[in-house]
Amino acid sequence: MISRITCFLFFLFCLCSFGFASSGEGLALTRLSITTDMLVSIGEEMMGEPVSGMLVLSDTVTIDMSLCCDYTYQLIMWTESTFNYVDFWLTNPEGETPRGDLSDHATFSVMPFSEEPGIWKLQMELLEAASSDTAYYAVVALRRARQSQI
Repeated sequence: MISRITCFLFFLFCLCSFGFASSGEGLALTRLSITTDMLVSIGEEMMGEPVSGMLVLSDTVTIDMSLCCDYTYQLIMWTESTFNYVDFWLTNPEGETPRGDLSDHATFSVMPFSEEPGIWKLQMELLEAASSDTAYYAVVALRRARQSQI
């Protein structure tokens, strides 16, 4: 039979694990908001809410996006630590990878040229984390109407 002390310790462990997970994700979102708040104040429009989650060592996370050629886009990614080593890359609907970056954060500018709809894929892989085999990330897409050229 499980003692009350064992149950209490298990509960405490679960509570602490949840607290650390929330703080890592919250830190990534805070780092992201420092950048996005400035861009929104100068006219960029956020596309929905930021996406956040956890990266596991050597596992790839993919975020699918439908981008319209009427806009230019800024894709901004942050992790919770400056010591994370994440491979960020962007794949266009044709399967080409025009942009990539290795860091704890990245920003991609995208100007889709195709009139045909397609899915862009933002992908991330944790290559090395600061103090464990996981890292938390936060991502947002901002857009601005494309200026017509005369």
